[in-house]
Amino acid sequence: MCIDLWTIKRCGVLFFQLVYIGILILIGLIVLLLRRRAKGSRTGYKLVLLLLGMLLATLTINNHRLFAFDSYFLKNLCVLLLVVLLFELSVRLNSDNIRLSIESVGMFFVILIANILLLGVISTFLLGIQFVHGVIFAIIISSIEYFLVDQLKNEGDFANPLILFFAFSILVFYSLNGLVFDNIFYFLKYILIGLGVGVLTGIVVFKSLKDQYITPINELGMVAMAVVTYILTEQLSGSGLFSVMVLGTFFGNSYVRKTTSMYYFSPFIFKTLEMLIFILIGFVAVFTLNYSMLLKSFVIFLIYLVIRFMVIHLFYRKHSVENKLLLTLAPKGMILGVAILVLSAYGTIESSLISVILLFLIYSLLLGVFVEYIEQQKELRLDKMLKSLMTIRFGRKRDLFRKNFFRKRRIG
Repeated sequence: MCIDLWTIKRCGVLFFQLVYIGILILIGLIVLLLRRRAKGSRTGYKLVLLLLGMLLATLTINNHRLFAFDSYFLKNLCVLLLVVLLFELSVRLNSDNIRLSIESVGMFFVILIANILLLGVISTFLLGIQFVHGVIFAIIISSIEYFLVDQLKNEGDFANPLILFFAFSILVFYSLNGLVFDNIFYFLKYILIGLGVGVLTGIVVFKSLKDQYITPINELGMVAMAVVTYILTEQLSGSGLFSVMVLGTFFGNSYVRKTTSMYYFSPFIFKTLEMLIFILIGFVAVFTLNYSMLLKSFVIFLIYLVIRFMVIHLFYRKHSVENKLLLTLAPKGMILGVAILVLSAYGTIESSLISVILLFLIYSLLLGVFVEYIEQQKELRLDKMLKSLMTIRFGRKRDLFRKNFFRKRRIG
């Protein structure tokens, strides 16, 4: 009887957790619709979701939180969002979607190495954290979001799944307790199990989908399969993230995907994922705000911008300074957001570093809003100038035609 009561209680808690998630998605949809109706900033939309989540997390009724999430539920939800995002990003790793060049690949790895060597060390000393955590921070902020700058698409689609995999794999390796040789052997086995499960699952799934057209239902089934693959691999003591990445890459390069010309999942899945990631940050991240933290995070952000600008200047010498700045100031987004979620939920790194990463994301989005506004104003000025030129040019021709026409009629 006690077991039955406990089960009923847990089911009731789970029900309310799902209701909370549904309400948050509904709030996110309202914000999205308002942004589209007002033709607002895409970067501003992400920033509003983030700040709105932080506000909702503080709301209370009779000294009780309005959204009382269970910590165990939040941990599993954060991992679920990471798995789904990594799978979606891995599907983009195909030759039809990515056109890599020596410049884009070289620039990514140079920025990554420079961030690890410089920002990893600087953040370690400034924040008083472990060097490994500084390295993970440097890897995560090397992510490339291209929703504002299309030129970064190829680089971003190539780099983002690798960044998520590298960052969390380093955490796993660092957490191992044992001799160096034993740790290396365990880690290799950990990766190989992930590879095997990912390939095996891919073969089974795509043979069953071989003669089918990919529909939204199939997409949801693929996402569910990615989650099952992750859970199965983790139960076998393998890398669940690597198995999901292999499965996604397998699907992205499969005959099934090519016959449907599908490069990424439906907007419904992606937008829902985006809403939950940005809103839930406020419920998970432990945010410390003081003058020292603001100053340190801002210094780290400026150093990051200087490093990125110098490397971009090195690889894109023919670009104008304005275009180089645009490539440098491309804002962060879901990659950094989901990293904050998982690292915060599991308390893997120091709370001070979580605060810096969150402030880094806010700085990046604020700067992105400003850049997007400048670009929109520039486009409006160009459109206005073009319309003026069209009016002057064709208006004169029309007037000249009318004058000649009436002159001929009078002569006639």
